[in-house]
Order: sequence, then C-alpha cells, then structure tokens
Amino acid sequence: MTDQDVRDFLERMAAEEQVPFPDTAPLTRRARRRAARTVLVGAIGVAAAIPVLFAGVGAIRSAPIPAYTPAPPPLPAPRSVALAYEIDGDIYVADADGLDPVRIANGAHLERGSDSCANGERASSYDFNGTPWSPDGQYLAFWDHGCPVPPGAWGTVVITDPEGTVIGSFPGEGWTISWSPDSTRIAVMDVWALEGQGDATIGVYGLDGTRHAALTVPSALVPSGDYSPAWSRDGSSILLSSVQVPLDGGAPTPLPDDHIFFGVYSPDGSRVAGVNDGSLVVNDAVGSDAQKVGSALEFWDVAWSPDGALVAFAAHDTELLVRDVATGADTLLVDVARPELLSVVEFSPDGDRILFTRWDADTSQSSLWSIGADGSDLRRVIARMGAADLQPQGLPS
Repeated sequence: MTDQDVRDFLERMAAEEQVPFPDTAPLTRRARRRAARTVLVGAIGVAAAIPVLFAGVGAIRSAPIPAYTPAPPPLPAPRSVALAYEIDGDIYVADADGLDPVRIANGAHLERGSDSCANGERASSYDFNGTPWSPDGQYLAFWDHGCPVPPGAWGTVVITDPEGTVIGSFPGEGWTISWSPDSTRIAVMDVWALEGQGDATIGVYGLDGTRHAALTVPSALVPSGDYSPAWSRDGSSILLSSVQVPLDGGAPTPLPDDHIFFGVYSPDGSRVAGVNDGSLVVNDAVGSDAQKVGSALEFWDVAWSPDGALVAFAAHDTELLVRDVATGADTLLVDVARPELLSVVEFSPDGDRILFTRWDADTSQSSLWSIGADGSDLRRVIARMGAADLQPQGLPS
C-alpha cells in the first residue's frame, strides 16, 4: 500500500465518524432564558422583600418605645443605734457609745416641786424611767415635771421624734410610761391610788395626745406600793403588778400568784426571766401566760440577748452577771461594793455588749457603762446621767 492509499483510507474514516460541532444558538438562548428567569425571580424576591422590609420598618416605628426607667435609688443606710439619756432635766440623743450627743429637750434645771414658776412662767424639767423609745424606734416619750403641773397630775407626758419635735402631750401620773407593742399608743396612770383607798385609772393615749380609753381598776384590786402600767405582749390588755386589765372593757382580773411582774419575756416569748431574792429565775411561759402577760418592766433587773441565748441580770444590786440559758451557767462580769449599786439596761442589738448603770448612793450620781457579754472591754459611756435607753433596732416592723 502506497502512501497515497494510506492517506485516502484515513480521509474516508474521518469523513464517516465526524461529529458535527454543536450549534451555539440554542445554548445561547437557553443561557439567556436561565439568566432572565434568575433576574425575574430576583426581581420578584426583591419586590416581595420590599413590603416586608417596609412592614418591618413600620413595625419598628409603631412598636412602643419603653419609657426610661431610672435605677432604683440605693436603700438608706441602716440607722445607727441611738442612745437616749437624761441629765439635769435635759434629754439627749447620742450614738451607742455616747458620742455626738444632741440635746432634744432643754429643761430649766428646776428642782421638782420648785416654786420658781410662782409668777406663772412656764418651765420644764424632763426625765424618764424605763424605756422612752417606742418599740419601732420612731418616737420617744418622757416626763416633763416642770411647772406649772397640770391639775390632778404629777406631770406631763411629752412625745417627740428623735430630733425633739413634739408630736403630742398629755397629763399623767406614776413612774413609767408604757408603749404599746405596735408603737401607736401609750399607757400611763391617770389616777394613782393607794391600795384599798380608791379606784385607780389607767389612761391610754394616742401619739397626738388624744385619750383613747380610761380603764378603771377597782380599789380591791389596786396593788400595793409603787406601780405603773405595762402592756401585754399581744397588746390586748394592760398589767398593774398583780392585776390584768383588758382594753375591750372586760373586768380586771387578778394574775396568778406565781406571776413574775418584774420578769421579762424572751424574744420569742417562750420563756420569762426575773430576779427573786437576788437570784435569776427562768421559767417556761405556758398557756395563756405566754399569749397574754407581757414584759412588764424591761429594765433594772433583767435583759435578754437578741437571740435569747443569754440573760444579763443584777444580783443583790452589786453584781452584774450573765447566764447561759442552755447550760444554766452564770458568769460574773462586774462586782461593786455598796454604796455603789448596779442595774441592767439592755443588750446591744447585735448581742455582743451589755449596757448597765452604776449608781453611787452617797453622791446620788449615776453613770452609764458598757461591757462585752464575755466580760471583756469594760467602758464608761457617760460619766454622769439620770437614765438611759437604747433605740430598738428590729424595726420598723
């Protein structure tokens, strides 16, 4: 086979198997249609998205804009413990250590019974026994024994706020002024009588000095000696040593013979403690006693720690002791010799210190002291004063 024959054979094979080159027009048309569909779908999507977009914008614009709410102001700092005390006819308020004293009632330094007001001039001489602070710590109540003395009374009860602004006043008799548990009323003697020599009358007054009730104690039930009213724990009655007088007008009734009038109930009301012949007695409060008969005089003899674990008491007027209620163990904190006498005021709100007074019978001068519940760190708080009371701190309730 010659070279020419080979070339002819290859040309014939190529002519028989040749695949024509595809026409580009259909491809171009399909590409254009695909592109058009893409643009159309995109345009429809955009068109559809535009109302949604504007609807969203409208929704954003029509949605209420939250009002600006400022952060709540910080809570006020807890009130510092305030000490109320009396010196020479003036009433002062200071911090728990007796520092930064402020005189809130300025007396005229008159001797009780003085005729310095013979010309009709008004003068005041303030003092208190017991607890002038209301249970919620918002008010103080104390005596004005200045002159002129209201007719038929020993003095005037004055109610103030801690700054000394007078809220109310009214005439009264007796030694102590008793606050109701809810701090809205005060009980004081309207008519003080000797045992068997006439009826006694207890006056119940509001903060503005308005008398709410006058409770009569028949002469047969009038206790002997000095007495002052004290509220029951539930505020339903008032006690006079050995008699209980309901506020609802019910008949006064004698208290059980074993009632400890000078006792003080524990913070939870489950126990009552009092001093008997120089020894501390702690009893369980049972039955109606736990519900009705409240702390009579929360000073002079006994004070409970805030948690109810300890009782501070003055034994024989010359020893300051603290008892661990769970174990019954007594710890002697202070021991003095007569004519110096001791009395308990109360525990500090955190229970780590005890406030007490030292009275010198020879000079008739009293001073206020503080000591740790463990007997450490004895301090003199006020060198000379008449009476003192710490502001309650579990309040307002």
